[in-house]
Amino acid sequence: MRILDAIRSSKPSVSFEFYPPKDGATFGPLLERAARLEALGPGFVSVTYGAGGGAEGAGRQAASIRATEELAGATSAPRLAHLTLAGHSRPELVEVVGRFLASGVDGFMALRGDPAGGPSAPWRPVPGGLTYAYELVELIRDRTDLPIGVAAFPFGHPSAQSLEHDAVVLARKQSSGADFALSQVLFEAEAYSRLVERAARHGATLPIIPGIMPITGSVRREKLELFAGGPLPEELAERVEQARRAADPDELTRIGVDWCVELVAELLRAGAPGIHFYTLNSSAETEAICRGAGLAPLSAN
Repeated sequence: MRILDAIRSSKPSVSFEFYPPKDGATFGPLLERAARLEALGPGFVSVTYGAGGGAEGAGRQAASIRATEELAGATSAPRLAHLTLAGHSRPELVEVVGRFLASGVDGFMALRGDPAGGPSAPWRPVPGGLTYAYELVELIRDRTDLPIGVAAFPFGHPSAQSLEHDAVVLARKQSSGADFALSQVLFEAEAYSRLVERAARHGATLPIIPGIMPITGSVRREKLELFAGGPLPEELAERVEQARRAADPDELTRIGVDWCVELVAELLRAGAPGIHFYTLNSSAETEAICRGAGLAPLSAN
């Protein structure tokens, strides 16, 4: 239960999420970045699973499984296996869970996943598939006592009837066996506090770890807002646009690191048990944020 030990520790945990290589690329760069970030003492590491649908979606999912397995040789950090309903029948999900368990993973991240058409597209399970993330939590829980994480949405899931209904859904995931939640990308601490308060009102008392994403010169504002599920704070949006108009990617990266360093401090003051980094497979900015926010072990500074 190393993942839960890290989350429950009196010291804020850090965790890192990567995405699998595309277009037949090797796993080398991903594994190298994971090994580099191990110096920061992560509570766990994970690899995104990707949307289902067609050969492309299946290829991303296969790459995620392989990358999660390969991480065992690159880092001693606990591995959190991502799994989504998208593109899978129930028997296929059982098979993937078994494969992850055989590879010695330390926990699971149970997600509905996005349809092939994107987060806002209508959800249609494959024949013999599941519909809700809590069903996947139950399927996994029937087969293991390992920790299970789920998603939490500061601005609500695109298919949620309301923010309050979204909190009810999170509570259902908890009652189905989830142990903790990772939030969608956050760029303001107030959204995290509102999420936690709203969840608690509806019985979702599991630890919610806020997720943050480094802002780099290669990431556009529209993509950041898509990841966050809501608008950027006005002050940050103005800074990002100024850097873009100046065509200064280095300044944009500096703005992003400085913003996230302050954001981490605010999130921890708000009671967050740790910080989850959506790294975009970039170790440099993630390292800079961790060190700037005092999250790196003394031996790594």
